[in-house]
Amino acid sequence: MATVPEGGAGQVARCPLILLGMGNVHRELLGILGRKAGRLAHRYGVAFPVVACADRSGFVVGPDAPGSRIPEAALLAAKARGEKVREAPGADPISLEEALDAAGPRGILLDAASMDVETGGIGLQAARAALSRGTSVVFANKSAIALAFDELEELAAASGAGLGWSATVCGGLPVVNTGSRDLVGAAFRRLRGVFNSTSNLVLGRMAEGMSLEEAVAEAQRRGIAETDPTNDLNGTDTALKLLILVRTVMRRKAFLAEVERTGIEAAPEPAADEVVRLIGEAAPDGDAVRMRVAPVAVPRDSFFGSIGTLDMAVEWETDLFSTQRLVATEGDAIPTAAAVLRDAVHIARGRPTGPALTMARS
Repeated sequence: MATVPEGGAGQVARCPLILLGMGNVHRELLGILGRKAGRLAHRYGVAFPVVACADRSGFVVGPDAPGSRIPEAALLAAKARGEKVREAPGADPISLEEALDAAGPRGILLDAASMDVETGGIGLQAARAALSRGTSVVFANKSAIALAFDELEELAAASGAGLGWSATVCGGLPVVNTGSRDLVGAAFRRLRGVFNSTSNLVLGRMAEGMSLEEAVAEAQRRGIAETDPTNDLNGTDTALKLLILVRTVMRRKAFLAEVERTGIEAAPEPAADEVVRLIGEAAPDGDAVRMRVAPVAVPRDSFFGSIGTLDMAVEWETDLFSTQRLVATEGDAIPTAAAVLRDAVHIARGRPTGPALTMARS
């Protein structure tokens, strides 16, 4: 893993990127990298050339790789047309192994592929290969971290690679980083949150009179909902984020099957002074953790009732730090892309984005 000195002229280190998944998050990330290249170089001493990209069709040589025949604009245009990356003009197919070779020891694999809640999909497969050889990994994709966090953390520790996952929970809101690094010595009493922006927007718009289909279409136009929003609406996405916080912040053993899940189809009828939120909640219960996701009617003047339809919010109660609340408004995929970049910068500078302290698991 690369260690980069404080920024300044002549001190820019190249940290090659592999982009896995070419949906909204990585398309926004490419825009951020273009707009912020000078700031990243001057302030943080890093540059992030994209040496490989991938979607479900496989890996191709990235626009910044030596000898690449596919400009970034052509790659983005192909994806905008609904094409696979290997169908883009000038695309050179390569294997995962060749992509990792191109990234080299300073490379970082960024996983924003579609979720696979059964197996972890190509994201988990690629992460295992990368971490085993010392290539760092940053996740926006939730499934691999939720299903195999312990394994991935051990692989990263063994190889010295960085591992980042702050973008998996609440986009740009630094929930993972705050919970992992700053609540030193604290024991959790309860953790609750509105973790899914799509369901929050849909519930809010339906309360205003929109149909489910119209509300989902708005979320998709904004880039915060997948083409298939099923996992957002049925509580699976919220359950995965809750599980990630239980495993990586509360440091408790837990599994997806243990999360009691109810989707927004069972939303209660709120009273005049109430609104409905899809809330994920976890609380220690002896050696176990009780975890639940369900649509709940809450008072409008409560913390969760007062947030907006484009907000995500977290509340946790601990013995040392009392009750803390975090909230962010995210109307598109830019904050999630920025969180991916945040993790990549921390890793490039030699500060892995996982817990700063080695913590024994409960």
